Amino acid sequence: MAIFRNLITGIKAIFQTDQRNREIQEELESYQQASLEEKLRCGMDPEAALRATNIEIGSAESIRHKVWSATWESMAESLWQDVRYGARQLLKSPGFSTVAILSLALGIGANTAIFTLINDLLLKSLPVRDPQQLVSFGKANGGGVLGGFDPGPVDLFAYDFYKRVEQNRQQGQFQGICAFSSFPVAVSVRSASANGGPATQAITQLISGTFFSVLGAEPALGRAIDPEDTAAPGRNPVAVISHRYWQQNLSADPAIIGRPIDINGTLFTVVGVMPATFYGVDLNEQSADMWLPITMQPQVTLKKSLIGPQGPYWLHLMGRRNPGASLPQSQAWVNAEWQRDQIDREGAAISSARRKEISQNFVELLPGGAGISHLRSQYEAPLAVLMGIVAIVLLIACANLANFLLAKAASREREFSTRLALGSSRARIVRQVLTETLLLAFTGGALGLLLAFWGTGVLIKFIVGPASHTALAATPDMRVLAFTSAICIVTGLLFGVGPALRVSRTNVAGALNANARTASSTGGRSARFLPNTLVTAQVTLSLVLLAVAGLFLRTLHNLDTQDLGFNRTNLLVVTINPRVAGYKPEQLNTLYEKLLTHIDALPGVRSSTISGAPPMFHGNWGSPITILGRPTRPDDAVNTLLNRVAPNYFETLGIPLLRGRTIGPEDTATSLKAVVVNKTFADRYFPNGDAIGQSFTVADPDVKGAWQIVGIVRDATYNHAGEDRAAMAYLAVTQLTDDDEYAYFLMVRTAGDPASIAGEVRTALTEIDPNLPILDVQTISEQLDHLIDQQRLVSQLSGFFSLLALSLCAIGLYGVMTYNVVRRTNEIGVRMALGAATGEVLWLILKESLILLGVGIVIGVPATLAAGRAIQAGLFGLSPYDLATMLAAIGVIVAVTLAAAYFPARRATRIDPIVALRYE
Repeated sequence: MAIFRNLITGIKAIFQTDQRNREIQEELESYQQASLEEKLRCGMDPEAALRATNIEIGSAESIRHKVWSATWESMAESLWQDVRYGARQLLKSPGFSTVAILSLALGIGANTAIFTLINDLLLKSLPVRDPQQLVSFGKANGGGVLGGFDPGPVDLFAYDFYKRVEQNRQQGQFQGICAFSSFPVAVSVRSASANGGPATQAITQLISGTFFSVLGAEPALGRAIDPEDTAAPGRNPVAVISHRYWQQNLSADPAIIGRPIDINGTLFTVVGVMPATFYGVDLNEQSADMWLPITMQPQVTLKKSLIGPQGPYWLHLMGRRNPGASLPQSQAWVNAEWQRDQIDREGAAISSARRKEISQNFVELLPGGAGISHLRSQYEAPLAVLMGIVAIVLLIACANLANFLLAKAASREREFSTRLALGSSRARIVRQVLTETLLLAFTGGALGLLLAFWGTGVLIKFIVGPASHTALAATPDMRVLAFTSAICIVTGLLFGVGPALRVSRTNVAGALNANARTASSTGGRSARFLPNTLVTAQVTLSLVLLAVAGLFLRTLHNLDTQDLGFNRTNLLVVTINPRVAGYKPEQLNTLYEKLLTHIDALPGVRSSTISGAPPMFHGNWGSPITILGRPTRPDDAVNTLLNRVAPNYFETLGIPLLRGRTIGPEDTATSLKAVVVNKTFADRYFPNGDAIGQSFTVADPDVKGAWQIVGIVRDATYNHAGEDRAAMAYLAVTQLTDDDEYAYFLMVRTAGDPASIAGEVRTALTEIDPNLPILDVQTISEQLDHLIDQQRLVSQLSGFFSLLALSLCAIGLYGVMTYNVVRRTNEIGVRMALGAATGEVLWLILKESLILLGVGIVIGVPATLAAGRAIQAGLFGLSPYDLATMLAAIGVIVAVTLAAAYFPARRATRIDPIVALRYE
């Protein structure tokens, strides 16, 4: 409390100068009177006592200054004076100040925007209790339903395994372990009131009863889902909703607790609302709207149960470790439990080969305090690259401003010399210069923070795509504000140190001399060394940025133009969900036939088809297979990607047939099961070229029977650009059964722009069945663009920032050359008076620029090669040492440098010798 009062008193003293001086004067007079009275008591006469008192005290003004200087308020007042004086200096040069602040705002804003994304994705912890105690079972980047694993790390688990480790958690030093679905589930939600109302879509996540307790997350209203809610399958249909969903869809009604809502035809009771800061454990494009019991999975997904004995692998796990628990001990326990669980699933007849396979799988315990996110792994490297790029842009801006401030400091030599001559210390002058640069930096930083907020919002929209809501936020938190403040200080010091050092070395006598202009105007090599060094650094850094941007832009071009194995023009992809509309598997073939017949009849439609997955789809289905009639060694890995397709699939997508036939109308539910494979499948598993007519079975128990290969098609790209060749088998959707018969993607080949008939396709589908949900309609080009968002983001931003850096470099070089021409006006005048030709003067100025350019390129080429090697993993279809890109970057930097230097040089040739000689 005393410190607070002292602070308030000090602030008042700074702004109430008269009262402060009056108080010091009163104390001084009181002391003086006491001293005088003491001397009088000692027998001195009044006149001698007064004289002795005045001699003892000395100058009253000096004492008042010493008293004030001994307080912290004095330093604060001095700094405040420096700030006010610095502000007046900046206002005296509005053009320079505007350029400087805008340059810094762009540089600092870009750094803050990228750091905000890094903070959101990589640094933030979950808004739960003691997040550092949480561990994730594996990376948990993938999602889906698997029937088995290849050797290596495991991050998907069966419900049986979750129950096993949760029951025995104390042995592994865990306070608790929770499970949650590895994929979001989109559901149809209706009010349970009498009128029902229209259905809306919501994103849900299935969770175990220990989910909220393990995370340490408490609801804002009501209660959380607890273990009692998941004690038995289908028993407790309860729901916990997000704060956002509660506000936007339920009008923030506090009475919602205890009320039912209809989810996919089942009534669920809302029991809790989470706080606004809670988004679950998945930091991805779209956060969950509600959390539902894992034991309600069949009712939520409208699929068969995944939680029975010997069930598939579809869950992610997270645990909370005991304080002080040994991570290696917990790790060993988890792996032992995993291997025991796998051996128990195999039964007593397990072979030694299978035991060996199981021993090659392992579960890695990883920090879970930041949650799980596939966006994190997807954008970690690109954000690091972008952070390096924007840091280089800021360095170029700092070099620019340092050059401008050096010129400004030279023009203020007389001012600084006068202050030094009047008794000011050099340290005081240096502090004044640094205060001005820091004032510039913080003003630019404040504007940059606003730009960063806008820019971060744009970047988040780019990353999450069409998602309606996400946990990523553009609002800066304390970490971002601290980063921005730190970068303002560092930036201010970076471009302020050079001018401050120059000021500290000012020659007072020379600067105050009448011929000071002449002395400084000659500008010796030492005076030009620092500006020239800064220009060289700008050229070097700009060359690196241009080359890196060129590599990324060529990568994006290669991705856009690569051969994907199918015809990407005039193709519309429509996402539907017949399961939500209530269609049973036995009704699907009739629905598919009706859909395709209706769509094919539309004007402008060439053909249409249906499949389980569209081209370039991250959720492709895969399974081990057994080739009939061919012996397989235990260590053989015979796996393939799978897709369910309708007739006309290959014709609609433009995938060429190499041998045999494609899936056609003759492949019915009662005919021989037909499958078409790609060339990689045929070459890998039938190297002798005898694939046609061969049969195989699929390990997935739902895919029943033997499938005969009837055709071989060309390879296509199935997941992402640049992927390794993968085996693919296309099963006839009309011959599948149960859940595998559902297909969700309708693809339409059009004669013209597919977007132009999107409305007609929607209308046609509504006419067939108004209840059939149409979840998305987009062209294949839009879908492919979204798949290369990561490369597009880096390419476009690196291109923008390289152009910004190039512009700053050109401005800096132009300013330095112009300043040099002004400083050398008398020298140029003398040369021209002695007969120097215009071309000689032009070369005199250009030569200096060309030397700086040459040195910058010599340093920049190896730096560019090193940068290319560092970003090699992000390139596609070209070498990091690509000669064409390097030469193009050098060509651009040479052209811009010559243009920036030419105009000051031409100005030098127009100097009037008579006017110039007056400088002497």
